[in-house]
Formats: sequence, C-alpha cells, structure tokens
Amino acid sequence: MYFVAALGVSVLIGLLVLGWRDHQRIDLGEQQATLLSILAGIQVGVLWKLAEFVVDWVWNADLQQSNTETMIDLLWNDVGAVVGAVLAARLYCHVAKASQRAKLGAIGTWLVSGPSRGLDRHGVLVTLVLAAIAVMTVAGLWLAGRPVPGFGNG
Repeated sequence: MYFVAALGVSVLIGLLVLGWRDHQRIDLGEQQATLLSILAGIQVGVLWKLAEFVVDWVWNADLQQSNTETMIDLLWNDVGAVVGAVLAARLYCHVAKASQRAKLGAIGTWLVSGPSRGLDRHGVLVTLVLAAIAVMTVAGLWLAGRPVPGFGNG
C-alpha cells in the first residue's frame, strides 16, 4: 500500500515538475526534479503515518501494531518514492512525445500559478487561518483524554 501510494505520487509530481520546468524554461535539472519527486513521495508516507499516530492516540484505533511495522511501512514508502521518481524521469525524458510534454507543462504551470495568485491576494488571511487550525489541532490533541481545565472530570 505505501509502496504504491508513494510510487503514484512520485510519478505524478515528477511528470508535472518536469513539464512545468520545460514550459516555463526554468533552469532545473532532471536530477533536481527527480529529488523533488522523491521528497514528495516520502512526505506522503510520513503524513500518512502521522495521521495514523494521531488516530491511535485520540481514538485508540490500534492502526500501528508496532514500531517495526511502522518502520517497514516507511521503508517501503521510501522505496516506492525512489522507484516512482526514477520512472517519472525516464517516462518524461525518453517516452513522452512533445505534445504530451506540452500538456504536462500547461497543467504544471496552472498548478503553480493558481495558488500563487491566491496567496498574493489573500496571503495574510490564509496564514492566520492555517495558524488557527494548527493551534486548535495541538490544543485538541493536548487535551485528548484529559479533563478540560476548569471543568473537572465529569
């Protein structure tokens, strides 16, 4: 599961980054784009494991059986990210036609420029909302299974 998820994310990110690079004529080598794809794939696995940890902590779901199981999942995720990123670079550089590269570049450019325009207009508001969500999340996790201060135990 982790291998497939990381492989898919790495291929997708790799193809889009390489297309964006060519479309915008950015000075970014294949190695750097591949590394970015690997890191994106690894990040997916880390965020998933973090979500499992939080669910286990708050609701006692027992999603993480042991530390060994968690580490094996993360290792498979890393392998999937590397394989996916190398596959993306290979597909883009040696298999994709010029028209396919142009389409990937247009999609990549749209994905990069859209959020940028939104953040230019509403950056402070987005920052405040994300900070509030982070504070509420940390407070909620801190109080999970504990009495709320000032309200007692029951």
